[in-house]
Amino acid sequence: MLSTLTLNDQLALALGLAGLLFLLINLLLLKRNQPKHIPEPAKEAVENLLHVSSEQGKRLVVGLGQNLTNASFDLSGASGLSLQRALLKRSLFNDHPLQSFSGDGVLACLSRMVVHGAYRGALASELFDGSLSQLSGTSPLAYTASLANYIPDTSNAGLLLAGQMSPVILLALDQADRHSLPAISAFSSLSGQAAGFFGSSVNLMGEDVFNAEGKLAQRKASLASLSAQDWLRIAISIGLLLGAILKMGGVLP
Repeated sequence: MLSTLTLNDQLALALGLAGLLFLLINLLLLKRNQPKHIPEPAKEAVENLLHVSSEQGKRLVVGLGQNLTNASFDLSGASGLSLQRALLKRSLFNDHPLQSFSGDGVLACLSRMVVHGAYRGALASELFDGSLSQLSGTSPLAYTASLANYIPDTSNAGLLLAGQMSPVILLALDQADRHSLPAISAFSSLSGQAAGFFGSSVNLMGEDVFNAEGKLAQRKASLASLSAQDWLRIAISIGLLLGAILKMGGVLP
């Protein structure tokens, strides 16, 4: 059966099997040992906001993005939902609950389901309020204007932005900077990431955009998958280096 596969197919199959092997190994290691503490500025910045929110009785404001199905379906636009779930588990019974804003109708519905599920899982369905997850605008400018208008509230502890964003989000970051409100951005769009460098906000880049939830929740399955990704990345790098050497040596056609 393997003889009918092309070289590219065999390499893809080998990488897939290696990824599963690394995942199983890391799961077994995490069951035996406690995960080591690795300093991560982005994760620690989010945790600091959570502590401030709990101690001072203030709320965290989360912007989940403005594009999931508006222009074209883009799954990366939902990257903020997992982060929202992790934050809810840590701030569910704060004086001011987590407040989220979406710029896409489908994203707002999914966000409300996440919030409802978090309260129901904590056996506190009576505390659920639909206004905790709002649709604040269906265009980039309307979404940003609504979000920026909410930032000056003195009961806010910090601003977290995730998902697909346009450069217009720069206005919300500027508003947060003017009111000395700590801001953290985890944009999956390149234009949004460019805007995230504005002011004093912490800007997550690359894989941290999608791994923020796993690092924050510290679940063994998430940590094992992150570690497996690192090992698989090393294996791919070694394979590419060996392939280049064999190609230059004339071993490979």
